[in-house]
Amino acid sequence: METASAKLPETAKEFWLALASVEGIGPVRIRYLLERFGTIEKVFEADLLEISRLPLFDPLLASKVLKARIGLADLHQHIEWYESQGIQIICLQDTTYPEQLKPISNAPAVLACRGNPRIIQKPTVAIVGSSEPTEEGIRVTLELATLLVQADYTIASGLAQGIDTTAHLTALTNGGLTCAVLGNDLMSIYPPENQRLAEQIYQSGAIFSEHIFPTVPSPANLSVRNRIISGLSLATIVVESAASGGAMRAAAFAREQDRFVCAIDWGNRDHLMAVGTRQLIKSGAVAAPVEGLADFVEAFTKSDSTPEFQATYVQGEQMDLF
Repeated sequence: METASAKLPETAKEFWLALASVEGIGPVRIRYLLERFGTIEKVFEADLLEISRLPLFDPLLASKVLKARIGLADLHQHIEWYESQGIQIICLQDTTYPEQLKPISNAPAVLACRGNPRIIQKPTVAIVGSSEPTEEGIRVTLELATLLVQADYTIASGLAQGIDTTAHLTALTNGGLTCAVLGNDLMSIYPPENQRLAEQIYQSGAIFSEHIFPTVPSPANLSVRNRIISGLSLATIVVESAASGGAMRAAAFAREQDRFVCAIDWGNRDHLMAVGTRQLIKSGAVAAPVEGLADFVEAFTKSDSTPEFQATYVQGEQMDLF
C-alpha cells in the first residue's frame, strides 16, 4: 500500500492542475515558476508584479496564473471524477511521475494515467513507425518486440494503427509490459478501433496523456506526444517511415533528449517506407539489421558494459550516449 508520503496532497494536485490549465503557460514556463518559487502553492501566493517581471512572462500571463486559483474547487471535483473512472492525475513532483521523463525541459507538468505508471520503472524501449506498414515492417516489428520483451524491456508506443499496434499486441501476447501515449484525453481512445487494445494495455501496463481536459487528437497533439514516448524510453527504434512520418518526429525528440535512436536498416530496398529510416541512419541513427535483430538486441541489452556494441552498431552522435 502506498504511504501518505508517497504522493502529493490533493490540494497540491489542484494547484498543479490549475497552473497546467492556463492558456499560454506550458511545461517550460511551469518548470521555471517552480524553480523560482520552490513550491506550486507559493507560485499562487506570489505578487502579480513579481511574476510579470520574470523572464518568459508578462502582465497578461501573470494575471492568468493568479486567476487560475479561482477554479480550485472545480478542479478538486475534476480530480475526484477522474479517479472514479480509474484515471490517476500525476504531477511533476509526485513520486509516481516517471523519473526518466523528469529531466526533459518540456516534460508535461501533469500526466493522466490509466493503469500502473510504475511499469516504466523497468527499462523501456519505444518502437514506432508507419500507420500503413508493409508486411515486412509488420514481421520485423513482431520479431523486434518479441526479442525486447524476452530481454525484460517494457515496450512504449503511441497506440496508432500499424507498427504501434503491432508492437503493443506483440508485447501483450508474449506476456510482457507495454505502455501507450495518447494525443488526446483518456476518456476517449484514438483511433477508436483500438479501444479493446487500450483496455488490454492498462490492465497490466499503462496509458498516459498530458491532456487532463477534453482534447481532440489533432495532428499537432499527435506529433507533440511523441516527446513523451521517447522521453519514457531509453531508446527509440523506428521500423518503417516515410520521410515526413510521425515516427521521424519521435526520433527527433529522442535526439533532443540525448536518448538512443536507431532505425531498421532495409538496405537497398526501394520503398516509400524505407526512406525515413534510411535518412535517420545517414544522420547518425544506429542501423539495426533486418536479418540480425537477435544479435542486435543481445548487444543492446549489454550496451552498458560491452564496448564492442559501440564499435559494431553505434556511429556519429550516438557514440556519447553509451
